[in-house]
Amino acid sequence: MKIRWIHTADVHLGYQQYGLHTRADDFARAFMHVCEHAISSRVDFMLIAGDLFHKRAVDARTMTQAFDLLTRMKQAGIPVLCVEGNHERAFYNSSYTWLEFLCFHDLLYLLGPDHSSGQSRLEPWDEENRLGGYVDIGPARVYGIKYHGASAPRVLEHVSEQLGGEARRPFSVAMLHEGLEGQIPRSTGGLSSTQMEMLRPHCEYLALGHIHKQYELGGWAYNPGSLETCSTEEWDWSRGYYEVEADTESRQLLSVKHHENPRRQFHRVFVGIEACTTPQSLEDTVLREVERKISAVRAHKPVVDVTLRGTLQFGDDGLNLDQIEARVRENWDPLVVRIKNNTVPVGYSASAAINEDGSIDRRALELQVLTDLLVRDARYAGAAAEWAQTFQELKDSALAGLPPEEVVTLLERGLERAAKSPRVQDNAA
Repeated sequence: MKIRWIHTADVHLGYQQYGLHTRADDFARAFMHVCEHAISSRVDFMLIAGDLFHKRAVDARTMTQAFDLLTRMKQAGIPVLCVEGNHERAFYNSSYTWLEFLCFHDLLYLLGPDHSSGQSRLEPWDEENRLGGYVDIGPARVYGIKYHGASAPRVLEHVSEQLGGEARRPFSVAMLHEGLEGQIPRSTGGLSSTQMEMLRPHCEYLALGHIHKQYELGGWAYNPGSLETCSTEEWDWSRGYYEVEADTESRQLLSVKHHENPRRQFHRVFVGIEACTTPQSLEDTVLREVERKISAVRAHKPVVDVTLRGTLQFGDDGLNLDQIEARVRENWDPLVVRIKNNTVPVGYSASAAINEDGSIDRRALELQVLTDLLVRDARYAGAAAEWAQTFQELKDSALAGLPPEEVVTLLERGLERAAKSPRVQDNAA
């Protein structure tokens, strides 16, 4: 028998990016597109692999958007199956989430392991209590594993042991809100491919979420990416949702098609300012580079992110960022303009951060500055390089919105690195 489903993740309803309700509406509009596609295509079910909401505290406007769209899915007879992501976990003083609210209103199935026995187990869906780790939809069984962060490998081990001891199962799909290591440059954490492979004998399709760009693993694990652009660093990532068709009797995936849904256009512009000897020439260069970048794709009220980099050839007092922003707004009427000053004053030594083309590697410069500051402090001088690396990783994790337990894990690794520094060990000896 053939079945079809939609796989989406990282919807992030309610994200008022840049403090704008307009951006929150963009995220809702993106989810509406997916729901409309599911209804018009008459799929058998839809998967949301975590982070339906952007945060745990959901406002009335966002809840109304979710409630209305999920009600339309229910009226169309399309079950929605969901797992909890890292953005929507319950507060420490609460055991009830907004996803559970939607689940108890019969608008979605919220799947997750039962940990009450001390082991992570996927139990069958209990309709009366609206709880369970898996549910059967027609000829297919759908498992769900919520976000567990650093505990994920242990949870997957328990679940794979449980499923491995069961009798022959039906055609199965699993949902998992965890990232695969190595998919985001400079980002630490995530599951290894070997750890994910623990689920492979127990499902024909692994629906992933958590990382905001599209990727695939081994022709069985798929991550669609977020529906909207959650940060400027993600502007050029492929993202969207999957439409999947499978034959349950032969246990074959017949088609896995990735769709890129409509979304607001982002333009990220890097401007080298080494040749700009006056404020006016710098301003003209910025406008010329923005025009070159966005002229090929004219979009309604885009987001424009401009980064200035290189060695500034005049004093900081001559750099008028407000004037540059005003000119960009006047010429292209964007929704948001962000001008970032990543320049280096004349005379600052940044040799370790200069690329072959003469441009400044901002990350390398940041690392150099941190190291220089730590060397001057006797408490950290013995392991200045190790501490600088740790501080940079902690900053990256905070910007990426990693949960506190993962940040603590990074700090613990940094302490171990610093303790193993040759200079620290020599001093101890």
